[in-house]
This record gives sequence, structure tokens and C-alpha cells, in this order.
Amino acid sequence: MYESRILVVSERYWPDGGGGELATHLIVDILRRKLDVTVITGSKNPIQLPGVEYVYEPLLSRWEKPILWLNTLRFVKTGRFEKLVRKSGIVYVPRFAFPIIPYAKKMGKRVIVHLHGYIPISYTATVLAPYEEHRRRITRDDIMLECMKGAKHCIAVNLLWWLPRLARRWIAQADKIICVSRRQAEIISDLAPELKNKVEVVYNPIPPELASIEPSKNLEDTPTILYTGGDSYVKGFHIILQALKEIGKQSIKIKFIFINHYGYKSLKALKGLSEKYENLEIKAIGKIKHEEVINLHKQTWALAFPSICEEPLPYAVVEAILLNTIPVTSGVGGVVEVLDNVLAPKFMFRPNNVTEAIEKCKEICLLSPSELITFGYKLRSEILKKFNPDELGRNFLKIYKNMTYG
Repeated sequence: MYESRILVVSERYWPDGGGGELATHLIVDILRRKLDVTVITGSKNPIQLPGVEYVYEPLLSRWEKPILWLNTLRFVKTGRFEKLVRKSGIVYVPRFAFPIIPYAKKMGKRVIVHLHGYIPISYTATVLAPYEEHRRRITRDDIMLECMKGAKHCIAVNLLWWLPRLARRWIAQADKIICVSRRQAEIISDLAPELKNKVEVVYNPIPPELASIEPSKNLEDTPTILYTGGDSYVKGFHIILQALKEIGKQSIKIKFIFINHYGYKSLKALKGLSEKYENLEIKAIGKIKHEEVINLHKQTWALAFPSICEEPLPYAVVEAILLNTIPVTSGVGGVVEVLDNVLAPKFMFRPNNVTEAIEKCKEICLLSPSELITFGYKLRSEILKKFNPDELGRNFLKIYKNMTYG
């Protein structure tokens, strides 16, 4: 009776969060068409799908990992948790609520963990690129990245750098571990070999509305580039600043649109570049809704994606291509895998290489709007073959069917 029921435990749920939460929402949309789905979340206002039961759990509303894990250990001892688990055949953990895994297993349930980062091997769930050069210093990288955020983060990471070992112990008890790209799976399996035999690679589904629409472009004469990474170091904001400075010196007329979070110092730096170089038009919008981001692509020539980490499978790049926007991207993680035989190496550059990034931006500026649109359609066609929505849906349902009856 309960075999067709899936319990999803995700402390954050779309529209909270980013690509991982969007992927969870799209996967739930696939599963609900064949199975009964219940979602437990700490998000108060999740986007709700028809036929899916959403349960708000206050103990999951704090998303910092140490606090989340302590609260999750409290939650698993409650009657409401036990009741929901007993009614389900499979427990699905797409984010960080890993302490529920051993309790679900004790109750005879099968557990699927979906990894959208590198939490089994990294405190920050981030691995800097290229992995081969950072393999033996991931903990030091974690400490460096957290200390860049401020004193509190620095103290926390120095005290809790060992948390990935605890996460790995919980994750190892799961029946299946889904990774979103081969590159991510290879890195995790290399440093956590005990997980290797449970890992399966399935690309994240793409938003159905982006797969079905006919993208429209209304390109301005000035080359317009969109950047969505905020002032995050791992997303390459420092690369963007250096590139803008050099582009400004070279008197190349270009417009950059910045969305997401930017602190005072970052906004001051952008304003300073805009005032110093007349050829640079810089517009910082801040955090906006996903629908507004999609709409911005109509006027966008290219997406700048200078990430310096091994991105598992960045939605920003995939969505850009689906919207006929050319990604100017560093060759990191799943980006290379996804764009293999599609884009690389025409608009791809080595991570942390500002000179190459500038050259790729200049190549974009030399294209006419009609050339951009033609090339964009070609990229979109290739990506739709690789991310065929029907095939991806069948892959997810196959995993759950095998978990239930295998």
C-alpha cells in the first residue's frame, strides 16, 4: 500500500534557494504524476504542485548545517515524523537533512539522497577548480572561503571542518545516491569511495516551460551581458571586476547587467568602474524573481559565467542556452560535460583566466544580433537533445520504480 508513496524531506523548497531547490521542485512534479508525494519543508511559502501534500516543519526552518542537523535530530524523535515515514515507502533527501537517514532505515524504508554539491567531502559543499590541483587541500580551501565571509564564519569552519565526515557517514546508509553530472560523481567517488557503488548520474530536469516555448530576442545595439552570480568569490565576481577594468581600458562599448546579492563594497566597485570608463554601462539590479531573470534574457547577448569551482550542473548555463543566450563560461565541472560537442571551446575559457574571459567577451561583441540569434538556436537544439524532458522523466521514475520493486 505504501510502496507508491514518497516522502520528500527538504529544509528549503522552491522558490527559496537556487538551482538545487528548483531541481527538487521539477523532480516532485515528475514523481507526482505516477506516485503519491508528501513534502516536508522548512520553507513557509513553497510553490505547491497539484496533488502533492506539503507539510511545514518549523524545526527545518534554520538552514545553517550545524543547527539544521541538531534540529533534524530533534524532529526524528517526534510522533509526526514517525507517522509520515511509516506512511511512505521511500524517503527522498534532496538537500542536507541527512540525520533522518538512519532513522528511516531503522523503520525499514528505502532512502534516496540527491547531491547538488560536494557536502560528503567539503564543509562548504564546494570544490575549487581544477579538482586535481585542489584534491589534497579541500579543507584548507573551505577555511579560506568561509574566512572571506567574516569572523563568525571563520570561527565556525575552524571548529566544524570535520562535518563532511559526519555527513558522509549518514549518506553512506542511503540505498541510492544521485549525482547530477559525471564530473561530480567522479570527484565524490574519488574522495569517498565507500559511496561509489551507490552513485547514479542523472541530469537535473529542465523547466518544461523553457523546453516548450519559442524564445524571443529583442537585442539592443550595445552588446549586453548578464551576470547572475552575485558578489560570490567562487562564482567569479573578482574575475568579472578584472575583466571590466581591462575592457574599460580598451574602450570596448558593452553593457553588463548584474543580478543577485551585492554588498556595499561590491556595488561601490561597480559604480567606480562605470564612472571611470564611459564605454561601460553597468546596471546592478540585485535579487529578483526567477520569472524576471527569464525575461531579462530577451535583451541579453550572452551570459557571463566565470565560476572558479567544479560546478555540478549549473542551471544558469542550461537556462541561458534554452533562452537562446550564449554562455561565456569557464570550463568547470559539469559545464564542460553538458556543453561537450555543443559549445566548447568557442566561448569557453580556463577557470581564473581573465585574459581568455576578456577575449571571449570581445568575440561576442563582434557578432551581429542576427548571428547571435542563429547561433543561439543551434545551441538550444543541441541542449534539448541532451536534456530531453521525456527521457529525463523516465530516468527518474525508473530509479524510484527499481527502489520500490527491485
